[in-house]
Amino acid sequence: MTDKQYIDIAIEISKNAKYPYGAIVVKDNKIIGRSDDKTLIETSMYSHAELEAIESASKNKNLYGDLKGATMYVSCEPCMMCMGAILYEEFSKVVYAATLQDSNDNYCPEMITNIDELAKYSKDEIEIIKELHRDKAVEILKMRGANNE
Repeated sequence: MTDKQYIDIAIEISKNAKYPYGAIVVKDNKIIGRSDDKTLIETSMYSHAELEAIESASKNKNLYGDLKGATMYVSCEPCMMCMGAILYEEFSKVVYAATLQDSNDNYCPEMITNIDELAKYSKDEIEIIKELHRDKAVEILKMRGANNE
């Protein structure tokens, strides 16, 4: 599958999520973690899509600590907390659709951070593909944001 196909899966997950964000973890061309995995129970405001997808990959595939080289596909740019987890797990690539500013403008307040600056803390170089199918993800944020008013 291609980056475009994988990001579309993350965006599709965001359509039905409690909050309009979706993420998948891909390693060796296989989806090994999803933020819509029903084995997870949302317990706090820290239940972000990226963290749920990492938790899904770690628990369900017995890969705890072995996500090095994986790719995170997420419907919205990772926040500082999620980017920290991505770096900690040594992902080699992040692909996102909407930006934090898009989320801020259309759904909920966000702390805007510079993903390139955060990526500098990676042990190895991390590839970041920005705003892939951004328009699709922004539409979902707008739709869900309008429903919150």
